[in-house]
Amino acid sequence: MILQDTIKRLPKLEATGVLLAGGKNSRMKKNKAFLELEGKPLVERTLDVLEDTFSEVLISSNEPELYKDYNFSVIQDEHRDQGPLAGLYQGLKAADNPSVFFVACDMPFLQGELIRFLFRWAPDYDVVVPRFQSVIHPLHAFYHRNCLPEIKKNLEAGRLKITDLFSACSIKYVEETELTSFSGLDDVFCNVNTPQEWLNILK
Repeated sequence: MILQDTIKRLPKLEATGVLLAGGKNSRMKKNKAFLELEGKPLVERTLDVLEDTFSEVLISSNEPELYKDYNFSVIQDEHRDQGPLAGLYQGLKAADNPSVFFVACDMPFLQGELIRFLFRWAPDYDVVVPRFQSVIHPLHAFYHRNCLPEIKKNLEAGRLKITDLFSACSIKYVEETELTSFSGLDDVFCNVNTPQEWLNILK
């Protein structure tokens, strides 16, 4: 596996990385983006990886004032209160690149080398999404601008589940058997939804 120091010396991908920070945090009762791990908020941990990896980085949030101290454009949902699908729609519209990687703000252990591995399929598919331990991770995935019409149609119809898109898209599922060169995948694909889950991570 490529070391992180090596990753930082690699050319940035001609793609866009979008941090999805627009959730309601209803179960956590506080903004997950600003939970601190090893002295650094999750938002900063994620942005560091995205900045090392992509030629363009955007933040998706309907509270742009929270992210004014970060040197990245903040995009707001055109379709309010429609969950992460609305973030995908706005991110794809705003991105300068046709391939866009979307990641939730509550994934503390993002790996740049894994993102680069997924990108190898991005030019040829509408969606590139990992499947680990039989679970699909649509908020750690690449989407192509080609998805925009289908996303818009689903938003207008109230079909807000991201995976509902997949039947209308060309999709590459990156299987667990293809990820054997990467370690710590249980951590990479974990996300934080509740105070107890956060306590487990801190332990």
